[in-house]
Amino acid sequence: MNSSTSQLYSQTQGYSNSNSNNDISSNNGTGHGSGSGSGNGPLVQLQGRLHTIKSKLQATSDMIDQAMQSCTVAAIDLENDSDAARVGEVDAALRRLLDAQYEAEVEEALVAGLATTGADPDTALAEYVASKTASRRTYEGLADARKYGGNARYRDFRQQIWDTNHEGEAMPAGALFGAGNNNGGEETQDDEDDDLVISGARLTYRCPLTATWLIDPVTSKACGHSFSNTAITDYLRSKGGSCVCPSVGCRSTVGLRDLFPDKVLERKVANRLRRLEEEEEAATYTLVQ
Repeated sequence: MNSSTSQLYSQTQGYSNSNSNNDISSNNGTGHGSGSGSGNGPLVQLQGRLHTIKSKLQATSDMIDQAMQSCTVAAIDLENDSDAARVGEVDAALRRLLDAQYEAEVEEALVAGLATTGADPDTALAEYVASKTASRRTYEGLADARKYGGNARYRDFRQQIWDTNHEGEAMPAGALFGAGNNNGGEETQDDEDDDLVISGARLTYRCPLTATWLIDPVTSKACGHSFSNTAITDYLRSKGGSCVCPSVGCRSTVGLRDLFPDKVLERKVANRLRRLEEEEEAATYTLVQ
């Protein structure tokens, strides 16, 4: 297993363990029956748990943002090497992290509601446990197409893998979960629509400002357009730090703080240039022959 995959498994395992150990329904010395005698112990715990969950949810979101790029870069390289098994490992690690995020989001919603209703503490705690258990069972019973098919991050991850060897081609629904990926449930209508087109977007690896190949690319969080780092940085500084996105037709405002290093795009540009060089060498060889 590659280092990116191993690191992601470690991160998701750590989050899952922490999430389980901090469950307010567990009797760890701060649960029901250990309050100060006021009868508000469980409710106070719910309020404290809400603060903890919000922090963890943000940490998980940040973790996903970082892991997404490293996983996608690794998957692109593995796809180039036709190593489907390793691509599957990266895919599984990413899904595990998305599962952790979903659980945190559900728990945040449950606790936020119960902690502000003013309900009897014992009733609030019982509702929390019942609702969380039911939600988890429902989620675990879903097919993968239902769990991840609508997740924008996961769909983008699979799209990037598809584009590695099918640039400019629309990705069929069957490629969303990759070869050998178990759909984890009974066959659904989603599984039958094998000819469904997920995306037909055409990729561009040239900077809108320089019209040359992207160098050290950065992407705007505001609109998703990408530029060569030096070109967009100099351009924005000349405009006072922010302005309307220079990409044709875009009306979003872009500032220096909106830009992030796009390692996935950098790898794809490098792969594209390598393929063009190989094609040129092949054409030259054919002419000589």
